[in-house]
Amino acid sequence: MTISTQTHQPLPFSSAVGSLIEATDAIRNFRAIALLALTFISAVLVGGVLTMLAGGMSSPLLVFVGGLMAFLVMFYGSNAVGIMLMRDAQGQPGMSLVDAMLVSLYTSHRLIAVVFLEFLIVLAAMITIAIILFVCKIPVLGPVLYTVVFPLSAIVLGVLVFALFYVMLPLAGPAAWSGATIFQIIARLNLIVRTKLVSVILLEVLLFLITTFVALLIFGVVGTGVSLTSGMSAGILGLGGQMNMYTLASGLNGGSGYIIAAGLGGGLLLAAAAVVPGLIFTKGVCIIYLNATRNVDFSASEASLNDGLATVKKKAEEARDRARALAEQAAAPATPAAPAASAAAPADSLQCPSCKAPVASDDVFCGECAHKLK
Repeated sequence: MTISTQTHQPLPFSSAVGSLIEATDAIRNFRAIALLALTFISAVLVGGVLTMLAGGMSSPLLVFVGGLMAFLVMFYGSNAVGIMLMRDAQGQPGMSLVDAMLVSLYTSHRLIAVVFLEFLIVLAAMITIAIILFVCKIPVLGPVLYTVVFPLSAIVLGVLVFALFYVMLPLAGPAAWSGATIFQIIARLNLIVRTKLVSVILLEVLLFLITTFVALLIFGVVGTGVSLTSGMSAGILGLGGQMNMYTLASGLNGGSGYIIAAGLGGGLLLAAAAVVPGLIFTKGVCIIYLNATRNVDFSASEASLNDGLATVKKKAEEARDRARALAEQAAAPATPAAPAASAAAPADSLQCPSCKAPVASDDVFCGECAHKLK
């Protein structure tokens, strides 16, 4: 999968806001709608069926397996939808549902690695700050040092959290959907954080408002219909005309078939209602990522990251080799030193270099061939 490059000039912020409104066009991508609907419905079915079986069998392990299976279905299905919408935002030809799922199965693990590395960065920063704060406990100098450490730590942690939840996590998906590798994703997101943090956060806030407005409309319609239909179905559900959370929970615990069917059907209805807001948000983050990376050269950032990784790898290999050498040296048995007399050959073992006849150590010439000895 190749990475699409942008050659046109970056859009001003007002134009970027206008392009973000185009995220609502995601509802015209019928393949993405079908795939996201199948993803939500499949996740609800897998998780719901296994959870109900676990309730009947009293098996916490089955509940865990059901939740894990539902998460995997959501994870890979949502990434497949993101790949389709990224191609749509880039103006590339669409792909089939099967191709999108295959690409998702092959590349979605990059997101897990990126998220893990990002949390490691934040964890390392928090550990470092915790050590510095511990140093601030020293008498006399501690309060003076804390006066500087406190505001700096607050700024560093605040920027890291905002960068993580408003840039790293939302835009890691579009970066992976565009075909970037793990280290390319990290390098690009780091550059976006350093150069376009504020504009990206403003666009994401606007996208959140758009998505929330659409979701309120859809769930308002669905909620009204569910309330009216549930009230009319009170007799069928066997609730004696009362429809509230307590009676529904009582019926579910009692194993009523209608109550279980209503819960499963309601879950499917909510999953279907979440399709449109999910599509709009997914295409919106794709548009934000494309605007943030438009006409930006990431070669320097990627090269710097590769150099840093190479340095860390080299130091790790040197430390490993040194540790191995020290371990071998400690495990080797001590050997006694050879006596000094053994270093010198005995006098009677000396030979003439010319005729190989035995000579003494104080001889100047060979007695056999008269060769001058050194």
